[in-house]
Amino acid sequence: MKRSPKKRPAAATPFNLILLGDPASGKATQAARIVKRYGMYDFDMGRELLKPAVRRSFDYGGTTARGRLTPTAVVRGILRRTIPRIPARRGILFDGHPKMIGEAKLVAKLLIENRRADPLVLYLRIPMRETMRRAEGRMRDDDTRAALRRRARYYRTEVGKTVSFFRKRYKFEKISGVGAPDEVWKKITRAIEGRFAQGTS
Repeated sequence: MKRSPKKRPAAATPFNLILLGDPASGKATQAARIVKRYGMYDFDMGRELLKPAVRRSFDYGGTTARGRLTPTAVVRGILRRTIPRIPARRGILFDGHPKMIGEAKLVAKLLIENRRADPLVLYLRIPMRETMRRAEGRMRDDDTRAALRRRARYYRTEVGKTVSFFRKRYKFEKISGVGAPDEVWKKITRAIEGRFAQGTS
């Protein structure tokens, strides 16, 4: 019996995606699946900072190794350096980035300058109690529940400004991150491929 050809994803055309979410919402797991399925460039700021060429170009004093925030000037420099170098035939997945409003505005500007399509923005949402439950399994020895809660609230406040900016500018969808990874993945692919069924503009 002759097999029918494997159906390609609806979003076979290169596209750009910004994936944000609450702490411990499973962004890294889902980002890896998105990159594999759609052949995207995985723009993860943490990994970009570890690249030898980046370390030679920017003096950031190993801040990521010590768990501190990377200076904004360095983040902006990496964005300006990297985005123009990504081949046009590959879409970009902004993997958990940008988080700060200024960086979000720069990403929007660079996408226009480099004639990239407007991104789809997805936000993985989980309740605070679920964030705490998941985070507690990864707590450092010096962590407390109160410290975890403070960090989660700070993150949501700061990212909330970025989310507001993106919601006004791009197609935005909030996706529940509660449930098994496969369940969340189905929601993500529906959101991506549903957008392309409606057109990419």
